[in-house]
Parts: sequence; C-alpha cells; structure tokens
Amino acid sequence: MRATGDNDRLLAALAELSALGGDADRAALARLRGRLGEQRLRVLVAGEAKRGKSTLINALLGRAVLPAGVTPLTALATTVRYGRDDGVTAVFRDGRAESFPLSALDDLVTEPGNPGNRRGLASVTVAVDAPVLARGAELVDTPGTGSVYAHNTAEAQTALETMDAAVFVLTADPPVSASEREFMSRVAGLSVTMFVVLNKADYLAAGAAEPGGCGGYLPDGNGIGQAEDNQPGSELAQAAEFTARVAGEAAGRAVRVYPLSARAALTSGADPGFAAFASDFAGYLDTGRASDLRMSVAGQARRLARSLQDEAGLARRAAQMRSGEAAGRVQAFSARLAVVAGRRQDAADLAAAESARLLAGLNEAAGQAAGEVTAGVAAEMDAVVSGGLRSARAAEIERAGRARLAELAVAAAETWRQQQARRLEEGLARLDERLTGDLRAELAAVRDAAAELLGLTLTVPGPGDRLAPDLGFFYLTAEQAGQTELLAGAIRRRLPGEAGRRRAASYLRRQARGLVPQQVGRARADLQYRLAEATRRLIREAEARYAESTGRLANALATAAAQREATAGEAAQRDRELTQRQEALGRVVALLDQAAGAAGTSLARCGAGARDARG
Repeated sequence: MRATGDNDRLLAALAELSALGGDADRAALARLRGRLGEQRLRVLVAGEAKRGKSTLINALLGRAVLPAGVTPLTALATTVRYGRDDGVTAVFRDGRAESFPLSALDDLVTEPGNPGNRRGLASVTVAVDAPVLARGAELVDTPGTGSVYAHNTAEAQTALETMDAAVFVLTADPPVSASEREFMSRVAGLSVTMFVVLNKADYLAAGAAEPGGCGGYLPDGNGIGQAEDNQPGSELAQAAEFTARVAGEAAGRAVRVYPLSARAALTSGADPGFAAFASDFAGYLDTGRASDLRMSVAGQARRLARSLQDEAGLARRAAQMRSGEAAGRVQAFSARLAVVAGRRQDAADLAAAESARLLAGLNEAAGQAAGEVTAGVAAEMDAVVSGGLRSARAAEIERAGRARLAELAVAAAETWRQQQARRLEEGLARLDERLTGDLRAELAAVRDAAAELLGLTLTVPGPGDRLAPDLGFFYLTAEQAGQTELLAGAIRRRLPGEAGRRRAASYLRRQARGLVPQQVGRARADLQYRLAEATRRLIREAEARYAESTGRLANALATAAAQREATAGEAAQRDRELTQRQEALGRVVALLDQAAGAAGTSLARCGAGARDARG
C-alpha cells in the first residue's frame, strides 16, 4: 500500500507550506490535513439539473436521506458523512453552527424550505450510518448545472475546487449535451478519479443480457463503446456507447460508463446496473481511496505552492531591478499587469451589454409568441369542442374544455419557455466563454511579459471553473373569477341544447385569449428575473476571477517597490528572506511531487474510471 515515509513527506510539506502562506492559505491547508488525518475522500456527485444526483446518493446510502424530486435544491452543496447517529449540522455565514434532526433537511436545503437561502447558511453536513460512508468517503450533493438562471455560486465553486474524486451523472434520455461534455471535461481535470453514471436507463429499451463482472460500457480502441451488459443494438446500448465515446473525449482517456436506474435501486434494490456500479465504487474505496486522497491533497497543495513561488520570485526579481533599463522593464511589467486588472470593468460592461441584448430578444420573442401561441391553442380547442365534446352538455363542455385548455396553455408556454431558456443559456455561455477566454489571453500575455521583461517563468493560475445551480418554476392555471363571472358562468352552464354549447365554446375561446398570454407572460417574467440574477453573478464572478488571478503578483510588485525604497542593508536582508522563502517553497514542491508519485503507484482496480493527477 504505502510506506510511512510517504505520508510523512506529505504531512511535512503541508506543515511547511502552512508556515509560508497567509491566513486563507492556512485555513485551506488545515482542511486538507483534517481530511488526510481522517482518511476521508471527498467525492463530488456532479451533473446537470434533473439527472437524479440526489436519488443516486440515496441509493448508495440504502435509504432516502436527501430531498429528491421535481423541486431542485438551492445553491448550497450538501455533504454526507459517516456518523453513528443521524443528524444535520448547519453552519451559518456568521460562523454559528447548529444541530438539527434529519427530518429538518428539507427546510434547510430545498428551495421551498429555504428560498434563496434566506437562512444564511454557509454549509450543511449530514451524518448518516451507511456502509459506503464507513469506507472513508464523504459524498457531496451539488446543485444541478446547466441552467443559466443562477449562474456560478460561491458555494458550488468551493465544492468543485475541494473535491478529490467525482461521480458524474448523466441520463439516458435526454442524451449527453454539449454543455455537459464541457463540464465533464472540467470535472475530469480537477478530480483524481471520475466515475460516469448513465442514470434513468429504464427509460430506454435494453437487451436481455444481465451484467456480469466489471459492469458498464468502455470504449474500444476506435472510440466506440462496447456494451458489456446489454444486447448490441438496443436503445440503451446505443445510448451507453454514445455516452462512453463523448465521456472519453471529454476526459481525454477511456471512461467506463454505468447504465443504471437509481430510483429502481432505491425503491426495490433490484437494479443490476446500479449493483455493478455500487460494487465497483465500494471496491475503489477499499483499494484506491487512500492513495487517491494523498494524490489529490498533494495536487491541491502544489497549486498553492506554485502560486506562492510566483509571488516570491516576482518580488525578488523586481526588487533587484532597481535602476536604468532594468527599472523600466519592471515598470513595463507593472503596467501590463495593471491593464489586466483594469479589464475587470470592461468585462462588467460587456456582460451588462450582452444581458441587455438578450433581454431585448426575450421581450420581442414574448410579444410574437403571445399571438402565435394563442392562435395555436385556440385552434386546438376548437378541434376539441367540435370533436369529442360536440354533443356534450354545456356544463361538460366547459368543465372538460377548461381542463384541456389549462393543459394546452401550460404545454405551449412551457415549450416557448424552454426554447427561450436554451437561447439565453447559449447566449450567457458564449459570454462566459468570451470573458474567460479574454482573461486567459491576458494572463498568457502576463506570462510572456514576465519572461521577456524579467526573465521569469510564472505559472499565473487561470480562472477557475464554476458550477451553475438550477431553480424551480411552476405555472398557475386556476381561474381567478370575480362575482360577475361566477354568476355568468352559472347561467351559461345551465343553458340547454345548442345555445348552451355555443356559449360554452365561446367562453373557452375567450379564456384561451387571456390564459395563454398570461402563461407566456409568467414565463417571460421568470426568465427576466433569472437573467438579471445571472448577469449580476457573472459580473461579480468576472471581477473575482481577475482579482484572484492577479492579486499575488500585484502584492509582489508592491513588496518590490517598498524594497527599492529601503536602505541597502534593509534591501539585502529582505532579499535574503525572499531567497530563503523561494528555497523553502522549492522543498515543499519537491516533497509534494514525491508524495504524489508514491500515491500514484496504487493498484489498478475494476471500474475506477478516468484518473488524472491534479497540478
């Protein structure tokens, strides 16, 4: 497994790095040491909204613990850890911690129970006595991605950046999307090991073969997934093969895909696909958890050490270049860095302008849809009235017609809403990609400038990737009738024969002219609100990205400027200190490389999926 010295090297590196970092760095390293001491692997369960992530976790736990269903969770990752006694610990943003029974979880992490996180929670941790957790894992249920409406929350970003391994959840219907492929690539790059689950496999027709051995689908040498569990050519086999190919392209290596039904596994415990996944996942925890945890911790610490190396190296070099052409080079580099920092406002202006353009398009589309959708629903209602309800009594026409009208109005408005949501999602995704690409280009220019002007090779970490939670939406179709309508309706429904039928049909047409635009208007208002929220969060995130990527370098230049103003003796002393700091950070990186290399020699195991050392 591992020698004691391997673990000692990692602990020594973390201790030395903690002494060299700031307060925030020490807090992050303390969390890493805590998980290393407890041998607790942090497994992120990620994917788009409505893919069944919570249900999959519940199936792994063997009982319904996390809220699951049509109402998505709030933008708050929920961590599930082992505990002999069930319970929930909620940490508030002001630092307070409070214990709750497991039955209170709905009130803490669901949108109905805690709308907009009005309770001000920073984190929620659930303690459960379950065998999968007793093996040394903690499962992190994340908000669903793929919705532009609540873009890039800080809570989900923290969960993404602190994971060790991941379970990426897709569904058989609909198939993996382009946005899921991109997100899967990000998760694969940040996790040491990634499993890919194809949930809701029972939605598709499968072959008759039962799974055996190491279950799942694995691409062959040509990139085409080979079905191990189902007859070739079945709908499920085709979906699994396609998913395996896309997942392999996203991760950059062959990835095993597990078709299963988490709901069937939870309700009946008899899903063979889930049994194969659960068996491989448990085997992974037994044989690979310890080494993957050390590799992950070493990778996270290495990124921090390299960032500190950049800061120390830049401060020392800039301080040494005190006069003449050398000083001019420092000034040129400082100006280049200042330009990057100043682009934060440009990014905010671009985001606001693009949001305004998307909003104008949404309003224009709503105006067009109100008439077009109403006409379509009215035509369908005429067909209903002149068809199956042609000989019905007026009261029956009105009762059945109103129910059908509500269905048609909601279906039409929802179709329009989904179309517009996709348009907004694509627009904001393009905007986010542009902002991220602009920042990466700027940081590449900073690296080039450091090499050209200062003779330094900097890592300059780029912008981090973010998760995007989904929020719920619902329609109101109940008729809001006043006293006049109540009286008119009572009379209308009692009119005999053809007169009553004509009145009922006319009433339904009038209702369609009002109800359909009302539902489209509600959908538009919901999209407008979420677009505004997405824009605000995207602007804040863009500003944070710029600050995060350039902050340490700016601090280094400030240190160098102060050193250049110091006396010769003070400057020499400071240079010695920076030299010692660089040497210490070099030792830390060497220890981390050794620890990660030792961890990487762990035994291969069935179903481990794609692995990638961070750093």
